[in-house]
Amino acid sequence: MAIDFALRLLAICVFAVLAAFAARRLVFLFTLLQPVERIANSLYNPSVLLLIPARDERASLPTLFTTLDRLDYPPDRLRVVLINDGSADTTGELMATAAARRPNWRTLNLPSSVGKAQALNLALAGHDDGDIVYIFDADHRPQPDCLRKAVAAFADPRVAGVSGRTIAGNALASPAAFYSAVEAMVHQLITMRGKDVLKLGPALLGSNNGYRRSALAEVGGFRPGAFLEDSDLTLSLHRAGYTTRFVPDAVSFHQAPASIRGYVRQHLRWGRGFNDVARTHLSSLITNNSLSLPVRLELAIFSVGYLDRLALLLAIVLAAFNTARPLMLWGIGLNLGLPLIQILAAFTFDRALLGMWLRLPFVPLFFVLDAATAVWAIAAALLNRPRVWDKTERA
Repeated sequence: MAIDFALRLLAICVFAVLAAFAARRLVFLFTLLQPVERIANSLYNPSVLLLIPARDERASLPTLFTTLDRLDYPPDRLRVVLINDGSADTTGELMATAAARRPNWRTLNLPSSVGKAQALNLALAGHDDGDIVYIFDADHRPQPDCLRKAVAAFADPRVAGVSGRTIAGNALASPAAFYSAVEAMVHQLITMRGKDVLKLGPALLGSNNGYRRSALAEVGGFRPGAFLEDSDLTLSLHRAGYTTRFVPDAVSFHQAPASIRGYVRQHLRWGRGFNDVARTHLSSLITNNSLSLPVRLELAIFSVGYLDRLALLLAIVLAAFNTARPLMLWGIGLNLGLPLIQILAAFTFDRALLGMWLRLPFVPLFFVLDAATAVWAIAAALLNRPRVWDKTERA
């Protein structure tokens, strides 16, 4: 009898988590019917410090340099700093050659790797120009108008962080690259776009994103050693009274991991990063009365990262018991069905290529892999496994 009661209680708790995430997905899904507030301010051209952190990226840099040259932004308002984070290949030499040919480009060579967050801090410490700090990773290929459209959002003094849209240019290269592209499409076109429409603080991305320099300094810059410095800053900036924006028209293409191993390693790093974010910010968010209740709730849900995956796996286990089965089947159905509906909606909204539609059968397989990786990341955090930075796999 006691066991049945405990199972029922646990099932109710798990269902509550699954129901909360399902409701959130449904709300964001319906925002596809609402237009995004257009940001148009061609007269606003703040000074920009563009940071390019890289480690062992010699294959990516030549094409990146070409796309940076094509950026449609006033040259006298733009400074580019190429950061060599202790590379073992010829990344430093390529950066030095590129900077020597361009008057507004500089380099920062670090003798050993300090990680992306600290590398960015060191670049900021050495360059005091730039009202806006903008970041592209080495594999990104921004469209010419990307930077101009993104920084226009900073005309609003309340805005401290902005992200543009990132699109996987190799989405059809492999099943792993396809699913990474699907995740990014749903996250950006439904979740982040929905947050922007509802003014709920869209998350900042790790690349194709920018910060108001004064706000960044106010919250202490990039947290050294952070696996998700972008998510950490999303919450830090909101706690400091600022807001963030998502600008879907500011587009940059990038390379998603093409192998399952690369996909898993990237998601393990993200999972560990979300665990760090939750430990750092969750309690303060819950008690921060300066934020509106909707914003506080959304940022708290965001901070717990992959909790929905863990709840889904637990629901599958509980469904084996008669006492919990009916409630768990409802929870499982909601949290498998709604993500699929979101994918179909995002494909339709974005007019996805036929090749993307034809690869939809891969989705259920990666659902399972994604959930298992989330549990692995939580276990690694609980067991205090060594924190190892893995270079993101390039196609």
